Amino acid sequence: MGIASIIFNKAPRPVGGILKWKDGKRKKEVIIDGKRVKKTRAKLPDSHKDLQKRMDDFLNKYGLEITTSGLLIDGPNQIRPKVKIEVKRGKNKGCCYLCGQPSYSLEEVKETVFPFITGSSGVLSFNPQAGKPEKVCWKCSLLGKFVPVNGFYLTQGDYLFAFLPYSPSLEKMLEVFDPLRDAEIKDPNLLKNFDHPLGGYFQRPFEVTFAFLYTLYQKVCVHKVATEGKEKNVLDWGKMLEITISKAPLEFFVLDFESKGQTYACKMAWPFRDSVYFFRLMHEAEQRGLYVKQVMHLLIDRTQKKNENKTLTRNKICEHILKKLSILSLVERHVFHANLDYFKPLLDFLIFYENLVEGEGKMTKEEQETAVTLGKRIGMAVAEGGKKGDLYALRKARTKVDFLEQLNRLQFKLGNDFVVPAQVYEGNLTDENFTEFKQFCMVSALNSFNAAMSNKNKKGDQS
Repeated sequence: MGIASIIFNKAPRPVGGILKWKDGKRKKEVIIDGKRVKKTRAKLPDSHKDLQKRMDDFLNKYGLEITTSGLLIDGPNQIRPKVKIEVKRGKNKGCCYLCGQPSYSLEEVKETVFPFITGSSGVLSFNPQAGKPEKVCWKCSLLGKFVPVNGFYLTQGDYLFAFLPYSPSLEKMLEVFDPLRDAEIKDPNLLKNFDHPLGGYFQRPFEVTFAFLYTLYQKVCVHKVATEGKEKNVLDWGKMLEITISKAPLEFFVLDFESKGQTYACKMAWPFRDSVYFFRLMHEAEQRGLYVKQVMHLLIDRTQKKNENKTLTRNKICEHILKKLSILSLVERHVFHANLDYFKPLLDFLIFYENLVEGEGKMTKEEQETAVTLGKRIGMAVAEGGKKGDLYALRKARTKVDFLEQLNRLQFKLGNDFVVPAQVYEGNLTDENFTEFKQFCMVSALNSFNAAMSNKNKKGDQS
């Protein structure tokens, strides 16, 4: 049912007539593809017995079972909410809770009218002393049965994620309808209507939002150009501006629902207003040879036994990217806990992204380069003459003084294999930027250590 299941999740029912079986359903031995098998069969009533052979032949041809209580006539099973239309005017009975207009026909407001409002049973279950539930007019009730035709959705287990484009301009909403349809797919099971190219384990709200926006970027805002015999993604600036800020801004309401049996509970409703920022970020990353799919794959924590826990950090990192916040501390914690043997694409993306993040007290590009260079030298030297525990000892340093003392110990232990860059002592490491400096240094150090150990292992195998 897709987004419609948020407001109406009842079982399908006959829309036409139904002809009850004569003697009920029972197992019967039939021949299908030359084999004798038992299938559920039923007899039509005497009024339609002339159709019995045609029905049996059809069931046997496709190997079907009878699962209904009768034969459907003049229509299939469909999901149809009850609709009340009161065109004839009468005496006003009150004002509509949603539109505020006086109405002569009112009904109780419930989740089939507006998914963020519980029905009378929900209100009175939590508060038996509550007054009469609010009521809405028949027009608002009718409108509540529809969902945006331009909406996107993805079902993941008990969760349904919906993305609804919105603009204050109706003209804008009409203009973006056709371009956004380029990202739509048809799923016969109605579990999703877009298919992202970023791989598996997308199961939490912010990482699914990231995947949805990336799908729009790939299928709506980008076209492929052949250069030097290779295809390259090029951002279509005209199309991007057309769907984002031309005439009026376009936003996306991000909705996260959890199934609660017959209804869905809304866990998050968040307006995303930075589509231009996201599309430009993805374009700039790919122009630098950074593959977003690789980065997302490296953010899966495969040390976690439960699948639902494998992307807790990735979801948080995606949230920070969407909100233009630093991801440095999250990435540093992830690479030391996820037991990754290789994560250079993640380090490259981290350096690229952190240079774009604005904030008070952020490191300069020169300071960042010093931290990364120091990390590279530490990782290479420790791989040659130390052990991985040396990296963890350095990571435990809580102050700049402790950090410098640990560097001195490493120099004494590793000798000429490890030389500290002069810029560390010339002001690029300060008390103010110590935490950020150390995090960049440690991510870079672990990456270099893994690369050096991989090379040593390869040489050992060859010898």
